[in-house]
Amino acid sequence: MPTKTVIELPEFDTGQYEGFEFQMSQGDARLALLFSELPVVRMKFSRIRWHEFTALPNCSVEMIQTAYFRLVEIIDSVALRSFVVSDRSLQKAYRELHHYRIFLDETGCHEIFAETARLEA
Repeated sequence: MPTKTVIELPEFDTGQYEGFEFQMSQGDARLALLFSELPVVRMKFSRIRWHEFTALPNCSVEMIQTAYFRLVEIIDSVALRSFVVSDRSLQKAYRELHHYRIFLDETGCHEIFAETARLEA
């Protein structure tokens, strides 16, 4: 499946990665990446509709190769298309959705359907 890089993380040694925090509130989500001796990297996802975390032992080679320590958008996502088609609500809580993925070494992969994704200051 083709991907497009949305957010490149700053350069770091992968041994500095210490983990993540994922929080959802009022339809948005925040993913904080924790590193030793480096500032926290924070991403905000607006109007999130779906989130899935896959633990490292269950991640596919595609997940790892396409999104290793970077946020990518899955182009022409079958899963996203299926989600949108099955959403029968008359008033959607989003204008458009994107399928985002990030693989975090030692922990696993996050996949998210959201309207937008960006770095937070």
